Parts: sequence; structure tokens; C-alpha cells
Amino acid sequence: MIPYGIGAPLLAGALLFAPPVWGAESWTMVPGDSTLTFQGTQMGASFTGHFQSFSADIAFSPEDLAGSTVDVTIDMLSTATGSADRDTQIPQRPWFAVDDHPTARFVTTAIAPGPDGGYLAQARLTIRDVTKPVEIPFTVVIDGSKAVAEGSMTIDRVDYHVGLGEWENGSAVGRDVTITFHVEATE
Repeated sequence: MIPYGIGAPLLAGALLFAPPVWGAESWTMVPGDSTLTFQGTQMGASFTGHFQSFSADIAFSPEDLAGSTVDVTIDMLSTATGSADRDTQIPQRPWFAVDDHPTARFVTTAIAPGPDGGYLAQARLTIRDVTKPVEIPFTVVIDGSKAVAEGSMTIDRVDYHVGLGEWENGSAVGRDVTITFHVEATE
């Protein structure tokens, strides 16, 4: 089987974390309790994968959204989809090309109130040295010194030069990739 060219998942995923800023509280991601996953299609069948290694710098306060930031770095070699063939192909060209692009990055440029009482992050997602603006709606529940953030967005992998050439048209490997994150953090 040919690998799915997940593209952005990384990114997007652990979206509410960045270096501390005046007013917004600094949070530390709990890696064992946090997940960054992606869903795509290959040969018409849906599959889910995840990034086993990513880090997030987080400064967030509902009272200081202007001072809140998130900066996520994803280890692209840590991709796992449950398919040995796909997992062998994804790090190579034309997919992630991890030899040249070992990480992906998601950095917020603004966080604002969003729909349904949540938040909306505007950010820049970089995969394979291609940077594009993205928006991701998310929720945050803060209970004392613990926070849980969740969100999801869909990107077109081809926008990030993932799976070009014979894979670009999306007939064998779908172009849309949905990135989902669940991040737990402590103050």
C-alpha cells in the first residue's frame, strides 16, 4: 500500500501553547496525557494516525487572550498509523521528507473568543518549509492548576507539498487531513 501523506497533523494539533507572556499563565504540557492525531483516507478507506512525539510551549488565560500564545513542534519521524507499509513510506519523499524537514510547527498569531463558548486560534502551520495561515476552533477547561484543551481542523495536504506528483489528485490518497488534539497541561 502507498502511504497516506498526512501533512499537517502536527501541527495543528496541540494548539494552545507558547512561551509565557505578560498576563497569560504559563502551562506545562503533560506528554503522556496529550495526543495529536490525524485522519485521512487511502484507497477509499479511512485511517487514523498519531504523532508519538510533540512539544508545546503554552501561555494561556481566558482573561488575557491577547497575551495568550501557543507554539507546537512536532517530530515528523514519530508518525504512526498502524500500517507498517504506510509508516515506512510516510517519512520519505514525496510525503514528509523527514531527512530535510524533521519537524513541523504550529504557532498562534491570535487567540479570540470562538463559537459556542470556545476559542478560535489563528496560527501559522509549517510543514516541509511551507507555511500557511490556519484557523482552529478549540475548547479549554481549567480546573485549578490543570487545563485540558481540545480542537480539530482539516487541511489539504497538497498545500504543504505532501504527496505531490502521482499522489496529488487525491484518487488513491485523499487530500483532506483532519488534525485533532487533546492536550493536558499543568500550571
